[in-house]
Amino acid sequence: MVSIEIIDEINEGNLFLRKVSKDDISFFYNSLKNKEMTNYLSLGPLRSLEHSRRLIKNYLKSWNKYLQFNYVIELRDDKSKSRIGSASLWNISWIHNRSGVGIWILPEYWKKGLGKRAIQLVKNIAFNHLNLNRIEAHIAVKNERSIKMFKNSNFEEEGILRKYLNIDGKFCDALILSSFRI
Repeated sequence: MVSIEIIDEINEGNLFLRKVSKDDISFFYNSLKNKEMTNYLSLGPLRSLEHSRRLIKNYLKSWNKYLQFNYVIELRDDKSKSRIGSASLWNISWIHNRSGVGIWILPEYWKKGLGKRAIQLVKNIAFNHLNLNRIEAHIAVKNERSIKMFKNSNFEEEGILRKYLNIDGKFCDALILSSFRI
């Protein structure tokens, strides 16, 4: 078996990915309680702080079992630290050395290149530390902003999963984008 290294924190300049913690319960709730923010995510709006607490608890259990790695995206400088989103490697198959990848960023931080930078850090973790061969994103075909971000992060379009996502009670197509270890 190829050795893996679990990364709790990684950065590129002032952009950090760090392991999600119980201290993030309020951040997740306040960020993901609105339907607009979760419209294209694999989870619906968080209904309460308790819902957020359970979500974080499940993320930490999955981390400890090497099933999923959830990170908070932070901007840091000498004076402050701001949580701006989250990135994850999920649905990990250690047999096939692959994983799903997902990311969300608060709207006030969009169009600043931060998503692309965060995806590069996730790719570093996946390929250089977890020794995965492939990571893939399943993105609603209507989510043009996310598709563009992944393509700008050297993900390639592979195909369409028909009626793959349930958005507002309607089944929608998803685009599969993938990236490979070089």
